[in-house]
This record gives sequence, structure tokens and C-alpha cells, in this order.
Amino acid sequence: MMAAILESIVTVTYNAVTFNDKFYLNPGVTWSVLHKEKPGEVKPLPGYLIYLLPFTLLILVSRFLFERYIALPLGRYLKVSEKLPTPPEPNAILEKAFKSNPKPNDRLIAGLCKTIDRPARFVERWFRRKRALAIPTKMTKFQEGSWRFLAMLSLFTIGFFVVPNKAFWANTRLCWLNYENLTVPPDLFWYYMIELSFYLSLTISQFMDIKRKDFWQMFIHHIVTILLISLSYAVNYVAVGAMIMFVHDMADPWLEFAKVIGYTRQPGEGRSKRQTFGEGIFISFMLIFFYTRLYLYPAHCIHSTLLEMIEILGPEPWPMWVGFNILLSTLYVLHWFWSFQIVRVVKDSILAGKVRGDVRSADEDSGNEDTRNGNGHVPSGRGNRSSGGVAGTTNGDSIHGSMVTQR
Repeated sequence: MMAAILESIVTVTYNAVTFNDKFYLNPGVTWSVLHKEKPGEVKPLPGYLIYLLPFTLLILVSRFLFERYIALPLGRYLKVSEKLPTPPEPNAILEKAFKSNPKPNDRLIAGLCKTIDRPARFVERWFRRKRALAIPTKMTKFQEGSWRFLAMLSLFTIGFFVVPNKAFWANTRLCWLNYENLTVPPDLFWYYMIELSFYLSLTISQFMDIKRKDFWQMFIHHIVTILLISLSYAVNYVAVGAMIMFVHDMADPWLEFAKVIGYTRQPGEGRSKRQTFGEGIFISFMLIFFYTRLYLYPAHCIHSTLLEMIEILGPEPWPMWVGFNILLSTLYVLHWFWSFQIVRVVKDSILAGKVRGDVRSADEDSGNEDTRNGNGHVPSGRGNRSSGGVAGTTNGDSIHGSMVTQR
């Protein structure tokens, strides 16, 4: 039994690595037929993926320049906080303990108290200040959020002018009829290249961005998305792939926009038109997200790949059809995960009369009792906490920052 399972795994892996026709393509179609180009036509040839290198590099460079020379001055003009946590006083023993365990339990704290002859409150405060050094400032979040809003709004705009104009958007069966002879229109081709380059840049920059609690969920999300876009391109599922990308592009910009608005709030600021506007943007994002990710995506896209594809290209399933739908289903599961996160944060904030902060950020210690400005001066008072409403703030962080759904 085990030998048969291992043999099947080896066979599938070999066929996938060697790009076996029967693994990737439906019965009766070969790579030579799929990639046969006539003059003036564009087929999804592997050689065209070379465009990803300069595009990805251009996106990464553009992000650096935008955050440094546009988002930073804009944030300062809007008086976004640049307060830095106050570092703890030097202590070699606590430094060594922090490297081995940055979140000590009561037993370890008691032992450290005896070693350095200081009270438990001092040790707890020292560790809290030390952890707070890794917390990004609101200005850093503002810069990142501004870039993501601009990039995602650009992708949505491009998709808006490309995808709904195609006949397959209204009739998804056209994605598969005479599929092996379908060519890729120029606008659809560049839409694919830009989307794939953007997700490659996100995967690279994720390791340098603000650390969040769902880091690995987002990493899996990016990898699944890249695999989906790449595989759909390679086997000429470009039509349905464009629909999937466009559906996912609809909600993303508005969350980032709402977050950016939240980062501009000042400590102690009462309810304002800016807060009301931000709440409206966040509610709009939430409704768009639920509609596009939980309904339109399965009803319009997965329905086509799961049923129409096998009906038109079948009748027997092939490995690529199975794998493609598994990846699409994985994305759908992630959508439900983030939907529950959104609902949980909104519910908790309404019941408690205050927000819980950015549930995705790895900054569980707000550190607002130990903050200083860029010149090292300690503020005269602690940050005020505004409560009430869905977009209430804690140290100026809006609930709009409680979720990031980059797909």
C-alpha cells in the first residue's frame, strides 16, 4: 500500500517537473498546439515571462522612491506621529535573558529580580520597552499603507478597463470554448505581467515590511496567488485568470485607504469628519469584500473552473484541473478566515466601545507610556485613548488597520 502511494507521488512529481502534456493539459491538447503562434498573434509562451524581472524591479524601486519622497513628506504635512519607543536602560543580564526569551513568564521574572536585585515591575517594564523597539511607528505604517493603496488602486483601475470589456466576463463559457486556439489580447497580456510582478514584489518585500500576526497566512496567500497566475498563464487559462484577479482587486484599495486615514488621527482627537469618512470607507470595503470574495468569486470564477471547464474540455479530469481547483479553493478558505477576522474585530470594538488595535501587527505592547519623539524627548503626557464607534482609536491606530487583505 505504502509502495503504491510513493510510486504515485513520484510519478506525479516527475510529470509535473517535466511538463508532461497529460499532466497539465486536457485530453487531446499538446504544448505544440497550445503554443503555436501565427503572425500578429500572442500565445502565453514561457519566454515572455522574462518581462517579470524588469517589472518586479521597477515596482520595488518605485515603492522605495514613493515612500521616501512622497509618502514621508505627505505624512509629515498631515502630522502623522513619528514617536519612537523609549529604550530601556542598559543591563547586560536582562539583555542576555531577552535574547533567549523576549516574553518571560512569572518564574523567570522572579529569578531575574533576585539576580539584579530589582523589583518585578522594573523587569516587566524593561522587557516591555525592549519589545517595543521593534514596533514600527505610525509614520512607517502610513508610508507602507500609502504605497499599497496607490499600487492596488492602479491594479484595480487597469483591470476595470481591461476585463469587463471582454466577452468572457459576461459569458464564462467562452473561457473554454476552442480554448487551445485562444490568443491573448495585448491589454490582457500586460495586465497579467503587471499583476504577477506586483505579487512577486509583495513576496520579496514581505520580509522587510511590518511584521504581522498572520505573516505565514499572507505568505501562503502570496505563493498560492503566484502559482495560480503563473499556471493559468502557462496553460492558457488567461481569461478565467483575469477574472479572478479583477474580482480580488475590487476590495483591496479601500482597506488600505481606510488604514491610511486612520494613521493621520492625532492623540486625543475627538470625533471628526475625517473619522466619519474613514468609517464610511471601511464599511464600503467590508461590504465589497464580502460580496466579491465570498459570493462573486465562487459563483463566477470557481463555478466556471470546477464545472464549465470539465464539461467543455473533459469529460475526464486531468491533474492540472484538480490542482488548479485545489488552489482556488485554498484561496476561498483564506477569504473566510479574513472575513471572520473582520467580523470579530468589528464586533469586539462595538461591544467594548473601543478598538483592539491592529490585530495583525506583532506589536502587542503599545508602549504608549514609554514613547519619545525623533529627538529623544519624552512627551509630557501619555497618548489619549478615544473610544466609541467602529472606527474608534487607540493611540491614533484605527480599526481600519485591523485587517490587510492583499488578495
